Amino acid sequence: MSRIHDMGGRTGLGAVVMDADEAPFHADWEARMWGINEAMTGAPGWTLDWWRHVRELISAEDYLTRPYFDQWMQVYAAMMVDDGWASVAEIARGKAERGAPDVPPPQRAADVPAAARFAKDFRLPADTAPAFAIGDKVRTIRLGGIAHTRLPGYAMEKPGIVHACRGAHIVPDENALGREVAEPLYTIAFQAADLWPEAAGRRDRIFVDLWERYLER
Repeated sequence: MSRIHDMGGRTGLGAVVMDADEAPFHADWEARMWGINEAMTGAPGWTLDWWRHVRELISAEDYLTRPYFDQWMQVYAAMMVDDGWASVAEIARGKAERGAPDVPPPQRAADVPAAARFAKDFRLPADTAPAFAIGDKVRTIRLGGIAHTRLPGYAMEKPGIVHACRGAHIVPDENALGREVAEPLYTIAFQAADLWPEAAGRRDRIFVDLWERYLER
């Protein structure tokens, strides 16, 4: 099934607009939405992959036409209603009828520079040894449905070579459903021509980080 958010390699959607000034926000409400996002980070049961999955369920019309941070607002509204933290009526009015949910306080601005100095290692123990090694030839599988995954559509059922082994990491497909499952993660090198026919004759390579469950020999 085609996922509207899975836009890599699609045509007919117009040119990619690049901002000359690269300003992070173009309106005050966008900065406020970022602040709301930071305040909601750490809420019980809300993982990044669950957030992404909810965003991926946005209708095609909204996904292609609503501003980026406006989509964030739509996602949080849906998550709050789904968890019973707020009703649709409360969100529409912009006023709560009950107390605030019990969530950890947001990170203070002064804490960010200190936290940024410490790189976190996200590798976890794996139940089994990696099935592939650097240099192995692999092929990606095809996934259907609307479940969250980090295997892009343009790279499904394509041949590649294991470029690097990254250790075991939480599988996004499982994490979106509240299950912490760690599997080996690999960087796979694809020939551009194997992904897009119009790249025939070019030597470009595309590197994609993929979990073991997406691969076969």
